[in-house]
Amino acid sequence: MYLEYLWTNRMKWILRKSKDRKCIFCKIVKGELKAKILKRGEVFVIMNNFPYTTGHLLVFPKKHVRELEELKEEEIYEIVKNIRECVLILKKVLKPKGFNIGINLGKIAGASISHLHFHVVPRYGSDAGFVEIISSTKVMPEPLEKTYKKLRKYFQFS
Repeated sequence: MYLEYLWTNRMKWILRKSKDRKCIFCKIVKGELKAKILKRGEVFVIMNNFPYTTGHLLVFPKKHVRELEELKEEEIYEIVKNIRECVLILKKVLKPKGFNIGINLGKIAGASISHLHFHVVPRYGSDAGFVEIISSTKVMPEPLEKTYKKLRKYFQFS
């Protein structure tokens, strides 16, 4: 087996110095920023451009909120329903061995985007190899665009 695709670590994202401080997710919602959108509606599902693993998805409400308590119960239900759909599709298409599903609330907790969002991170048996541990480099088995095309046909895109 040979290395088909090598993904560098997330430092480009972490160290970015953007003069434009508008919310990245709000820009995606408005169509001002290109993203690999899998689902659009009151809840958006997109591929993470700086993934931890292949198929790392982000789920977020269309409206800009920073905290969980800003959401109504029915909005929380919609988000969780979409997370469930992500898990089912990822299981079918990419066949991960497990998942990390999480949220970072507040900058001190690791939230680098102030728009509330959830990470759906599929986990594979070999997704933390020696290259990632030693050199802070992420090894991805295929380009993001290829994974996007695989997943895209399973999401109801509105």
